[in-house]
Amino acid sequence: MWLVTLVGHQEAFFGWGGWVNQQIYNESVRAAGGAISQSDWSLWSLLYLFEPNSIWVNAAYWAAIVVFVLLGLGLWTRLTSVITWVLVVSFQANPITRQDADPLLVILAFYLMIGYVLLGQWNKRLSWPERILGSKQTWLFGRVEQPASIGANLAIRLLQVHFALVVVVSALHKLQIGDWWSGVAFWYPLHPPFQTTFESVQAEGAHAQSTLFFLSLVQYLMLAWQFGFPFFAWRRAWRPVLLGGALIGWIGCLSIYKQPLFGPIYCLGALSYLTPAEWLAIRDKLRLAAAWTFGRKPVPPASVLKQASKA
Repeated sequence: MWLVTLVGHQEAFFGWGGWVNQQIYNESVRAAGGAISQSDWSLWSLLYLFEPNSIWVNAAYWAAIVVFVLLGLGLWTRLTSVITWVLVVSFQANPITRQDADPLLVILAFYLMIGYVLLGQWNKRLSWPERILGSKQTWLFGRVEQPASIGANLAIRLLQVHFALVVVVSALHKLQIGDWWSGVAFWYPLHPPFQTTFESVQAEGAHAQSTLFFLSLVQYLMLAWQFGFPFFAWRRAWRPVLLGGALIGWIGCLSIYKQPLFGPIYCLGALSYLTPAEWLAIRDKLRLAAAWTFGRKPVPPASVLKQASKA
């Protein structure tokens, strides 16, 4: 729901009459080899179909919010997931609002679409409306257990492989920058040029060596986590390393780089490696915790009920 943070400025950010109008767009596309990268302007967008008309831009913006909410609630998921992916790509075509983590949103939306489109398609009991719009079992507050799905499993596996490649390629990209080799990559974002003064730097001089050692250690541990990601991501015994590293990375992205999207997306990517049994165990623990909190009699976990039924 990153679009919600731009409410009130949708015409300025996304409309042809905003910060980037059609003339600037066309001139930038023709400026091959110029100062502006042509790859930043090569994405397609449904918003490009609209003239400088704030009514249509606002209508598209609020329609996107509605579609995202419907998908989050699990309504008509086979249709809303496709529209969500189209809208996510469309609202990221303008480079004015694009951040480094935005392409990861496109990846998540794409595999979410694949999973919902294929979910239950091999189930012969589905009606034609369910095959087109989606199953009723995807309702967020429904109590019906989801059956095993080949399509959902395929989407999860593809997401896992793609996310592992993203993590490793990100680490390889960092090694092309000298600051990451020298161990001072975190020092610069922690000392913004317009906020850092001579007095503040001088005050840190007394403990500069220990500070740089700590920043270098954290930086190298981060690189080790990224390079080793494919080797522990699929191993259940390494779940604390997988989830703990993603959570620490979330905190680091907020505190060091002031990036609000990288952390949540990385955590979602890490959570995609959990098996169905692990998700069921987490759900059972949450239910037990809620029951004890509100003074209700705890319901036996699903795993215990299955073992009792077999006995």
